[in-house]
Amino acid sequence: PPNRVAGVRLDQTGLDKMPPKTEKKEVNLVLLGVYMVLWYTLNVQYNLYNKKILNAFPYPYMVSLSQLASGIFYILPVWLLGLGGRSFPSGFEVSKMGTLGFFHGSGHFATVISLGAGSVAFANVVKAAEPFCSVLMGVLMTASFPPMMEMLALMPIIAGVMIASMAEPEFSQTAFIFAMSSNLLFAARGTLAKLIMSGGPGSKKIGGADVFALNTLFALVIMAPLAFYMEGGVIQDAWAKYTTGTKALDLTALLNGELDTKTKPSPEYFAAYMLVCGLYYYTYNEMAFMVLDLLDPVGQAVGNTVKRVVIIIAGTIVFNKPLTQQGIVGSSVAIGGVLIYSLVKAQASAPKAKKA
Repeated sequence: PPNRVAGVRLDQTGLDKMPPKTEKKEVNLVLLGVYMVLWYTLNVQYNLYNKKILNAFPYPYMVSLSQLASGIFYILPVWLLGLGGRSFPSGFEVSKMGTLGFFHGSGHFATVISLGAGSVAFANVVKAAEPFCSVLMGVLMTASFPPMMEMLALMPIIAGVMIASMAEPEFSQTAFIFAMSSNLLFAARGTLAKLIMSGGPGSKKIGGADVFALNTLFALVIMAPLAFYMEGGVIQDAWAKYTTGTKALDLTALLNGELDTKTKPSPEYFAAYMLVCGLYYYTYNEMAFMVLDLLDPVGQAVGNTVKRVVIIIAGTIVFNKPLTQQGIVGSSVAIGGVLIYSLVKAQASAPKAKKA
């Protein structure tokens, strides 16, 4: 019987059919490089803003929801004004986009909860296991098994994450569980998104940026009930108690990411701060989907892991929480494992490229 994920058929017909490898398009390396730099820069900014918010305002469900909602301020002007020739895409299947929205929304909530429960460095070391999760979800969703050497090359990544986790002085079971959950959910998102963006016989191809826009809107609707159920009853009082400052909105401080935990901000400043954080979140993810449009899900997962090196370094500097010696060893093993895996994968795919 055909594979199914949340009621979505993943057989070899329609949108579910991946294009043959012989039809793989040539990647524009310059464009890919620009996308990768923007992806990394915006993601680092998001992680730093997000952690500062969670340290001062520990309500991860509503913070997550606000970040999804911030995307509306970006999506609507782009579509309504036709910026970049873009408009509201048509021809997508609601069931598939709804499933994608669930994976995205759940993965985002899990990530924010993990970042709130542990350090930026620890959460991102655990999330370095994303290539393994990407391969696992690829097997489950497409019944496609990678070569044995590729699977063996994943072992150092797993070992490195385990070493780093054992060395974490502020180890949080919540942070670990939710970080790994987000790995699986985002891996499923990447695999399904690639299926949707690939198109198929009789179906319209949708670009990565518009897939993410639709994905965000669906995730917002799907995840809102959970956020209000978990924190809706306390969020109004919590907001009133925290935002008691009277200082005027300072755009320079806002763009520099300043959020002093000793001095409470004004409602206007904190709302603007959360909006900027949400826009960083949306734009870095749009860049990630545009990268995914050029790469396969596992290739994107490898790029995602390299990006985490930058985030780990930035997090340890900004929040003054350096890794222990064992943590550095574990992180190095995990990141080195990603390099080994990417080289093995590239070598395995080289003969197929020649035959194309």
